[in-house]
Amino acid sequence: LTTGRLTLILAALSWVGCSDPTENPEAKDSEESPDEAVETKYEVEWFTAQGTDSEEHVHEGIETTDGSFIAIGHGLNPDNTDDVLVIKVSSQGSLNWKKSFGISGFKGAGYCIIEVDDGYVLGGALYDSTVERTQRFLAKLSLSGSLMWERYLQSEGIGGIRGIDKTSDGNLVLTGYLNALDLEENRGFIFISEESEGFVIKVDPEGNTIWEESLPVPQGTKVRQIDDGYAIISCSWQTSLAGVENQQFTLIKLDSNGNLVWEKHLGGPGNDHLYDFDVTVDGGFILGGHTLSYGVENWDYLLMRVDRDGNELWHKTFGQPRGYNPQYIHDEAYGVRQTMDGGFIIVGGSGDEHAYSDNSHSAGPSDEWKVYLVKTDSDGKKLWDAVYPEESVGNNAGEYMALTSDSGVIVFVDTDSETPPAPN
Repeated sequence: LTTGRLTLILAALSWVGCSDPTENPEAKDSEESPDEAVETKYEVEWFTAQGTDSEEHVHEGIETTDGSFIAIGHGLNPDNTDDVLVIKVSSQGSLNWKKSFGISGFKGAGYCIIEVDDGYVLGGALYDSTVERTQRFLAKLSLSGSLMWERYLQSEGIGGIRGIDKTSDGNLVLTGYLNALDLEENRGFIFISEESEGFVIKVDPEGNTIWEESLPVPQGTKVRQIDDGYAIISCSWQTSLAGVENQQFTLIKLDSNGNLVWEKHLGGPGNDHLYDFDVTVDGGFILGGHTLSYGVENWDYLLMRVDRDGNELWHKTFGQPRGYNPQYIHDEAYGVRQTMDGGFIIVGGSGDEHAYSDNSHSAGPSDEWKVYLVKTDSDGKKLWDAVYPEESVGNNAGEYMALTSDSGVIVFVDTDSETPPAPN
């Protein structure tokens, strides 16, 4: 997604009663009718922008134990380089603190963050002057945002940490990519790392390596501890079906020592990208991303449920929440969670990246990106969908989400609608 000036923004959403099934009664998706009865939906509690004096991009975020929220991403500097950027806001979205990491003249990106007992541990990619290339970067911040320690996990090529989780024994497990080619496009934020090596590392609370294993994929994207080991997703896997090159995604299971138990390459005959997953109450997994497979006309949301052995149970696609021409609309999902009722939420952005332009919906023209949220039942049947904001105020695209302690949802958004004409 490219929308020009972007800022970190957070939207807090909560359940309310509702009889209206969608923001647009003419909207459609790839597999579900929008005209079914709906019991509940989300309304916006608050919508706030935070950032720097330049351009930013958010990658992930969490709710903290004190009811606040933290977003991590990267910020663009005037010299066209990027810093790792971390922002903490209160339960109502007001700024608590922000912290950046970087070296003048070089690019970096923050990909993931997690709360520990006395602070926050973050992972990303940052230039390491001792080896003169971008390396896997790990740092710990205090509860007030002060730097407690930082580590570079060095490799021969360029590397980055994409996913992090806490382990039951008080340590951390990390995944990402290493030994990527030392090219300009690999020196900061890498959307999909293909010519590289995936890894998984277990580290102690001070960031010291306990063990490290390679993965049979170019990168690990997200990692979760499960009851008998770890699960990792890789967003893209290059393959060939009937002589045609395409991208699928991979779900990997490891034992408690990081050894491979199984790997599953999933997806259809077109390109499929996976960016988030959650462990379901039955020990299986719900996967979220977007697809060019399964009969869609352009990128649509892909929601896939698999069992605890990685076998697909079902998949659903969703798109075109404003009813625009599906040939031109990108519906790109980056966050998914199972909800307390056993259903699922998938979130991302919907917009047009083509010369086509339509302005027939009250939420804005087709080339104005919107946060797009879909709620389903436990079988993936759509209960409702909605776009946010509900009026034309500029570009807003969901990049990640988390469930909140008050049964709501926090959405981490890229926006230009909350900024002045110059980058905020």
